[in-house]
Amino acid sequence: MFSATATATCSECASGSASATGNTLDEAIQNANQAALLSAQIALRKPFPPNPNAHAKVILLNCIDYRFVDFEDYLLDSTGYLQSFDQFILAGASLGYNGIPGYSPNWQNCCNDHITLADELHDIEGVVIIDHLSCGAYKLVYTPEQLEGDGEFKLHVENLNQAEITIKNTFSFIKKVTKYIMDLDGKAVLVP
Repeated sequence: MFSATATATCSECASGSASATGNTLDEAIQNANQAALLSAQIALRKPFPPNPNAHAKVILLNCIDYRFVDFEDYLLDSTGYLQSFDQFILAGASLGYNGIPGYSPNWQNCCNDHITLADELHDIEGVVIIDHLSCGAYKLVYTPEQLEGDGEFKLHVENLNQAEITIKNTFSFIKKVTKYIMDLDGKAVLVP
């Protein structure tokens, strides 16, 4: 029986350490690494006390998909938005903003009202939109053939760009729209 100790850091503000055993040294190291990562993730999930001096810089528009919540939080944390973003959630994110046939035609208006309110309350400067691959909303709108290969990625780019144009044309105070496409492993690609 072997034992190993590991430390993992999920962000600048959360880390965890753990010791574990295994039948081989490699197994012990792998078990310790997994336990340390879990410990760091749990530490990261602890709520931060409200910061009275915090200022929302942006509003986040993201999808309803539960699989991406932790990845999105990590992305925002790692790009300088820890405790400094408002949030609005629509199925399909940019697709939902642009409109999903058969669903509420008022989603864009509702989101726009929230962008206006976020500016009134927090003087935001930008919008961050996070789309993700393997999105169920895209399966409602596009055919499997359209989504094959890099088809889904290209459709996300189109929807993100259309949402950016609409937002910038609607809101003079929005200086920047930052767009990402996230894969199932949480890797985010910045869309220019």
